[in-house]
Amino acid sequence: MIQVKDLYFSYSQSESFALRGVDLTLQQGEWLALIGCNGSGKSTLARHFNGLLLPSSGYVRVDGLDTADPGQLWQIRSKVSFVFQNPDNQFIAASVEDDIAFGLENLGIPREEISLRVENALAALELKKLRNKEPHLLSGGEKQRVAIAGALAMSCDYLVLDEPTSMLDPQMRSSLLAALSKIHKEQGLGILYVTNIMEEALLADRVAVMESGNVIREGTPKEIFCDRDFVSRHGLELPPARQIAAMLADAGYREFADAVTEQELMELVLCAG
Repeated sequence: MIQVKDLYFSYSQSESFALRGVDLTLQQGEWLALIGCNGSGKSTLARHFNGLLLPSSGYVRVDGLDTADPGQLWQIRSKVSFVFQNPDNQFIAASVEDDIAFGLENLGIPREEISLRVENALAALELKKLRNKEPHLLSGGEKQRVAIAGALAMSCDYLVLDEPTSMLDPQMRSSLLAALSKIHKEQGLGILYVTNIMEEALLADRVAVMESGNVIREGTPKEIFCDRDFVSRHGLELPPARQIAAMLADAGYREFADAVTEQELMELVLCAG
């Protein structure tokens, strides 16, 4: 479990706090979506999960290890892998295969183990045909898959993704999300997923909403997005399927009142027909 307790953070002593008393947990095997308007503190909080940023006060603990303890940071980062919004900032090597292996080589992992982990990561992200390509020649979606494959190859227990689809077109976004969902199901990773796309938050087991540097509400996707007053009041949008379901409910079709996902909406439409 990753536990955030009474976390305050400021980028400098002269600035106000970017995070203000945050309490949050991520269980191993759980998918937690972190949403909120721009400037709410989502990315700043995410960077605390593996010690990229350290608390001004309060603490972050990864399976009991304190990120503020320099002696535990290596072990923490072997447990928690981070994937940034722009994959170009993460590439080191001249080929996809070598880039995925880079972190493992730095850790002194035996060659046989590196080969096995790289093969598994290539397979999980459907990258085998691209293994010899130069990363900078790939499409945006392919680049992000390589970045995630490199994180998975580290055999992490938790994966932090900071708006990984924000630079992708809808088709690439859908493909990447399908791959992540499959990995989450098969490998049981804990996932912290930062997003400004509300439809993506529907994939999560739980949603945490941030505003002004704090978590103001947590709940299932249904609990969050069925509360239209809350969503509107805090500057968020309803996912498209939820928007349609809400309009139908307002028009008198109350059976649609709790529909949130496309699948729920389609099933209700078919039943109504």
